[in-house]
Amino acid sequence: MAMFLHVVGRGTSFRDVEERYQHSGETVFRYFRAVLNAFTALIPKYIKLPSTEIPFAISAFTKNYPFFKDCIGAVDGTHIAVKVPKEETAAYRNRKGFLSQNVMACCDLDNLVFTFVLAGWEGSAHDGLVFNKAFEHGFTIPEGKYYLGDAGYPLTPYCLTPCRGVRYHLNEWLKGNQRYILHYCNLLSCE
Repeated sequence: MAMFLHVVGRGTSFRDVEERYQHSGETVFRYFRAVLNAFTALIPKYIKLPSTEIPFAISAFTKNYPFFKDCIGAVDGTHIAVKVPKEETAAYRNRKGFLSQNVMACCDLDNLVFTFVLAGWEGSAHDGLVFNKAFEHGFTIPEGKYYLGDAGYPLTPYCLTPCRGVRYHLNEWLKGNQRYILHYCNLLSCE
């Protein structure tokens, strides 16, 4: 397990792991493969394929149903801090300035269960690139269905994103009494 985590978590080569743990390349590879197979066996339990059924979160609210009936979940990315060799630091430095892997994750809308995870991309990789490359790594979306994504994802038939340039969080721009009036109006409109 330690050798596997060393390779996956730090991105080190098998040769470095051989040296650090004083095992042959064949032994390192055999145990790496065994742990990888164990994790792969857990996929059906923890990662569910997207369903083509309309999520309850959408079908239960008739106001939203016509607009989101074909939505099967949400997609987002996150950055996980990593240590990489000096010669690779430029590729792994993200826009916030720290070294990371860009990880894309999709979940369904009902139970927030992961339906797809793609890890390992350099921190400098844009979310849109990772999304497009995910199709080469087993990511599938049923015909006529789509995910909701943030502005970092491409607007495609498979991914619905916000309109560029629109300020959606207008209440963040309001001053004291205006914010109170907005909250009051929102309460009045609730059923």
